[in-house]
Amino acid sequence: MSKELISKSSIDINAPSSEIWEALVNPEIAKEYFFGAEIVTDWKVGSPIKFKGEFNVNNYEEKGVLINVEPNSQLQYSHWSHFDGLPDEPENYRTWTFDITEKNGTTLLTISEDNIPSEKQRSRSDEFWNEALLKIKRLVEK
Repeated sequence: MSKELISKSSIDINAPSSEIWEALVNPEIAKEYFFGAEIVTDWKVGSPIKFKGEFNVNNYEEKGVLINVEPNSQLQYSHWSHFDGLPDEPENYRTWTFDITEKNGTTLLTISEDNIPSEKQRSRSDEFWNEALLKIKRLVEK
């Protein structure tokens, strides 16, 4: 696996950074763009984060650890999913980073994911994050 395979997507949102932050850390809002997954964490650096949901009639639980929590600025955590087919070992965790930057009356939300194991999975991540960003934009701009 290579840290070089990175998915990165951005979108301009017509809302203040505080509203985008709320969309990232409010589990009820996050369910809307994480395909129904329930997020469980206390949002403190070093704490675990879990994603619980159902996919194809099977329950799943993905997990990670909060790396950085800067309200209205950056949220970063590690992430492991059994869907990758890789063992639950530190080298198989990806890092998801959400950067929020206010500029000229809008806010730029950039999401990056590193340590992706293959080009095929990077392409899948690109699609996932582009769709998630559009959903976040719609939810926040309501």
